[in-house]
Amino acid sequence: MTVSLRSKAGCVITLLILLSTGVGFTLGILVAKGIQKKKEDPTFWKQAAMKKLDELNPNEAQRKRFEYHTEQAVTELSDLRQEGIRRVWEVLDRALDDIEADLQPEQKETFEKIRPKPPESISK
Repeated sequence: MTVSLRSKAGCVITLLILLSTGVGFTLGILVAKGIQKKKEDPTFWKQAAMKKLDELNPNEAQRKRFEYHTEQAVTELSDLRQEGIRRVWEVLDRALDDIEADLQPEQKETFEKIRPKPPESISK
């Protein structure tokens, strides 16, 4: 059985399209994760705010005041974010403790393996 040159070319082009789509999808996910991680950084918050405030063409004295106010806001937002994360884990821990109380002894071993652990940044 012979395969025509046109069929071979069609298969190669289809394979290239599928491969390109897969690579593009993977790279897109990696870039999106990198951008999201950067957006979680408080120094990025300050830089973004200052960049927007620079559109006002502030003088040096205003810029220093803007930086001070921005720094205060970023610090407060960071504290709120940490507090929110801590409170979420408190709720999860209570729910997980309630679930664990209803488990049988053989289930508790498996449950300890799959139980989510809070991030190290959460201090109890």
